[in-house]
Amino acid sequence: MSLSGVFSQNAVWKGTVNITGTTTIGPGVTVTVKPGTAINITADPALSIFVNGTLDIEGTKAARVIVQPTVAGGHWHRFVVGVGGQVVAHYLVESGGGFRLAGGSVTLIDSAMSRAYLDLLEGSGTVDVEYSSIGLEPGAADSTHCDLHFDPGHNTLKVTHSNISTGVYGMMFYGGSGADFTYDNWFSNSINVEVLPSYPVSGDFSNGWFDRSPPSGPGITAANLASTRLTAGQAGPRL
Repeated sequence: MSLSGVFSQNAVWKGTVNITGTTTIGPGVTVTVKPGTAINITADPALSIFVNGTLDIEGTKAARVIVQPTVAGGHWHRFVVGVGGQVVAHYLVESGGGFRLAGGSVTLIDSAMSRAYLDLLEGSGTVDVEYSSIGLEPGAADSTHCDLHFDPGHNTLKVTHSNISTGVYGMMFYGGSGADFTYDNWFSNSINVEVLPSYPVSGDFSNGWFDRSPPSGPGITAANLASTRLTAGQAGPRL
C-alpha cells in the first residue's frame, strides 16, 4: 500500500505501508496502525508526516511497529504534531526521522528512536515518554543532534524510565516547569543536559544515572542518583 496526501477520514494502516510523499492526518481524523506494521518512508529529508488529528500506533511486544526510511542509513524529515494533534505509540521502533512538537502531544511507551535527520523529539507541547530508548547503545553510530530539545513555551514534560544516549546533546532543556525526568539513564552524549540562565526551567532528574556530572542550577533537582546504569526493566523498552 502506497500513501501520501491528506487523510480526511479515519483509516487503518497494516502490513507494509509505503509513504511516498508529504502526508497529513487532518483534524478529528484517527489513523490506527496495527501491530507488526512496517511503514517505509521515502528517504527524503524534506518529507514530513503532519499529525493534526490522531496517530494511534498499536505495536505489541511480539509485533512491534517499524517506521524507517527506504534507504538504509537514510533520512526522512519528521512527524510534525500540531495543536490538537496527538501521537500515541506503544512498541514503536522509529529511525531516520523524529518528532516535532508544534503544540501537540506525543506519547511513547516501550518504544525506540534513533538516527534522526535533526533532533529526535523537539519543540513545545505535551510529552509522555516511558520505558523507551532515545538514542543507541554505546559505540553505535548515531546522526542525532539532540535526543530531546524543548523550546520555551507551555510544555508538559514527562520522560521517565528511559535511556537517553548517543546524541550531541542528550537534551537542550530550554522550556518547561515541573518536568519529570526521573529514573532515566543518560550516557554517551557529548553533553547530557544543557540548561541556560536565559531560559528558566524546573525539572526533577532524581533516581537516574549519568555517565558524567548531572545537571545543576536553579530549578534543577537531582537526588538519590544511581551509581551504575539502571538495568533492563528499570529503564528502556520492556522487551
